[in-house]
Amino acid sequence: MLDFRDKVVFISGGAGGIGSAIARELLQQGARVALADIDLERARVVAAELGNSDQVIALQLDVTDPTSWVGARDEAERALGPCDILCSNAGVSFTGTLEEITVEAWRWVYDVNLFASLHAVQAFLPGMKARGRQGHVLLVASITALHAFATQGAYTSSKAALVNFAKVLQLELAGTFIGVSVLCPGVVATQIRANALHARPDALRHEDGVATHLSTQMGMAPEHVARAAVTGMRQQQFYLFPHADYRPSVAADCEAMLAAMQVSADPEYHEPVQLLNLPSR
Repeated sequence: MLDFRDKVVFISGGAGGIGSAIARELLQQGARVALADIDLERARVVAAELGNSDQVIALQLDVTDPTSWVGARDEAERALGPCDILCSNAGVSFTGTLEEITVEAWRWVYDVNLFASLHAVQAFLPGMKARGRQGHVLLVASITALHAFATQGAYTSSKAALVNFAKVLQLELAGTFIGVSVLCPGVVATQIRANALHARPDALRHEDGVATHLSTQMGMAPEHVARAAVTGMRQQQFYLFPHADYRPSVAADCEAMLAAMQVSADPEYHEPVQLLNLPSR
């Protein structure tokens, strides 16, 4: 079990939505939190609402820039102490069909949704491992990693890559005191689309793809998602799925894959046993 009392938590994309909801939940359990966001003013407002400066601080962070991660890490640790829990939460969407989304848009989505977590891990993990304290890494992916949607190719594929990134991280941290969780929510009532539009690089501001008619405001409230995330981290769970409605669809896909895996193309060949270890939960 992971005890959050006196733990120092760093949350990217912390100025709203799932990020600020996780911060609120962890502050209530005795943690100290650094809210990092590209929108520093909004992060400051949220931090002031959540607690005093001994408990929660606001930092500016460009998640696509490795040097920004290092600077934000150092600032957070000067103010609150060494980081125990890293939450890589920032994410953006970009709607459009595969034939129309530009390569530049794909790269931006991957920079935020996937490579930001690489920058985060490379900035924080060496210190976390060296200190030998109980810690955790939470990566916020999406149910679309397992249940794709048309016109969301850049988003869904980046989140699918992040799930596999999380699995590799879990394997590489086996035997340490640092756990890993990957959160895969469905629709959440956040401003992700408006924020993503605001955060677009100048070169992408006037690109238009196929519009989606699905409003995120019809989604699950962030506080429920945050509670599921914090409970899962405490229990050291890897997969965290706040939206149970997707279970039949995910099960059907898994069953289809298993059905296609019944007969080997060469019955005399067998994969090396070290590649077939059962995954940990």
